[in-house]
Amino acid sequence: PEFRRTTFREWFADRDRIPPVDPDRKVVLYPDLYTNYMMVERGKAAVRALEAMGVEVIVPSAPGAGRAPLSQGMIDTARSKAERVTEKLGPYVEEGYDVVVIEPSDLAMFREDYERLLSEDEHEPLAENSYEILEYVYGLLANGADTEGLNVATDETVAYHSHCQQRTMGLEEYSLAVLDKCGYDVTTSDVECCGMAGSFGYKEQYYELAMDVGSNLEEQLREADCDHVIASGTSCTDQIGDLLGEEPSHVIELIAPDG
Repeated sequence: PEFRRTTFREWFADRDRIPPVDPDRKVVLYPDLYTNYMMVERGKAAVRALEAMGVEVIVPSAPGAGRAPLSQGMIDTARSKAERVTEKLGPYVEEGYDVVVIEPSDLAMFREDYERLLSEDEHEPLAENSYEILEYVYGLLANGADTEGLNVATDETVAYHSHCQQRTMGLEEYSLAVLDKCGYDVTTSDVECCGMAGSFGYKEQYYELAMDVGSNLEEQLREADCDHVIASGTSCTDQIGDLLGEEPSHVIELIAPDG
């Protein structure tokens, strides 16, 4: 993935904005490493969508969640990352902010893996108050918000591949429900893995195997022949981009109002 010249946090800090008056909800949007340094547009879209729904958004300076070192067996490094994340986000949770996460693998860290890396008192508040971005948007809609400020569609089709961590946590349904609410006709892939498998597919010695695993997903997405191809995770986005020759958007980029 290519690094962006302006990070997501820098964009947020420099933008001209008027916070929602008397917001119903307050969110600290976690700037995961991929969103902050590479996939900046999905971060911008998340801010626009949440603010359009009357939510106050803060993007703090926060370290990586520790997913990468944990996946390589670097337990002490992952634990250090977890401690720093909770130190940074914990005060926001205490003040009544919800933690919203764009990258599914990082949300899985907050909800599940941190249980083994942190004490119960450190882990539980963050786990219980963290949400995936479309899970959170769904919750807003279910509690009375409308789609007026979002990008709704008429007769547009979407081919959607959900990240494996998102499926494991049972969160895919929220993305589908929000897309339906916004008027999109969605075709979902039934491929369990895109072939990237976190850092696995980035390694040269596994390239051919990763692409072979991804061939089923490529076939399904091409056969769907939809107006939009979207994905919810970084590794899936990179892999689909290589398979199709064009990188898909995140769900939140599709439904967010134009910037």
